[in-house]
Amino acid sequence: MNALAGPDYDITQNGWDIVASPRHADVITVTGPMVDAMRTPAARTLEAVPDPKVVVAIGDCAAGTGVFAGTSGAGAGAGVELGATIIVPGCPPTPSMIKDGLLLAAQALSDQLASSV
Repeated sequence: MNALAGPDYDITQNGWDIVASPRHADVITVTGPMVDAMRTPAARTLEAVPDPKVVVAIGDCAAGTGVFAGTSGAGAGAGVELGATIIVPGCPPTPSMIKDGLLLAAQALSDQLASSV
């Protein structure tokens, strides 16, 4: 994710920005397994994002298929538990794969906006 803000990938050229508050976000990205300590904060973050919103699971662990899949502490994966719209595979996925996933998320968000009018 940090590489996407740098000059090689420069997500700002697409009009995207990383924001500190979920109230200013349209897309939530999740990485890693859904450990017990993160269930409540993740659910609260998702609730704070205004509709329409899209959840992107970045990496195999977030998708629930990584090395921690099926363990008691990891649950089903952050993307699965939060209802990810887009899943970016990889362990870890490359920055270009993440950028492609975000492009798909932007399209999904656009589709949600169009269907709500």
